[in-house]
Amino acid sequence: MKPVPHIVFVIVSVIVSVFVSCTPAPKPVPADDVFTLGQVTRYGAHYQDEGIPSNVYMLDVYSDGLTLNEQNKIEGTGKNLCFSDVFTLPTDTRLQYDVTYQADTTGNADTFLPGQDFDGNINGAYLLDIRDGKVLSITLFQSGTFRMTQSADTTHIVFELVTTTKSVYKATFHAPLTYIRPL
Repeated sequence: MKPVPHIVFVIVSVIVSVFVSCTPAPKPVPADDVFTLGQVTRYGAHYQDEGIPSNVYMLDVYSDGLTLNEQNKIEGTGKNLCFSDVFTLPTDTRLQYDVTYQADTTGNADTFLPGQDFDGNINGAYLLDIRDGKVLSITLFQSGTFRMTQSADTTHIVFELVTTTKSVYKATFHAPLTYIRPL
């Protein structure tokens, strides 16, 4: 007996449907993190020699339990969410409010570098899990966004990021941001 073409199509459709419905969706991080201490370091036109005129900033936010000592080193237990390269327009002197920053490798304004590991040298967007001043784990973010707003002297940031393992990570920051320039 010859197979009927529409029966073969139905069988293949069922197999594809079952396979697609069994493909796991990205798993969210169990709990949203809240960050309460924040610091921005301004580097200026750091990549100008590479043809990127944007100003560059590092954004670091810390959860309760973490502090910075006099040497600006992290102490305590908690999480540190870091964006080592956040890009703004060349005329900007601070990170901009009411802007959504997006992971991107172009160096264009309103972007940040995705997380990267260069033989142990971590760069871009990443999360450190710290216990008693020691890094227990590092999570790199391959994509996502963060949006900054401000009310009075409080900065509000909503982070929506995706890890390199496709997990969704959401966090918030609600506190004043301190701006520093490197020595």
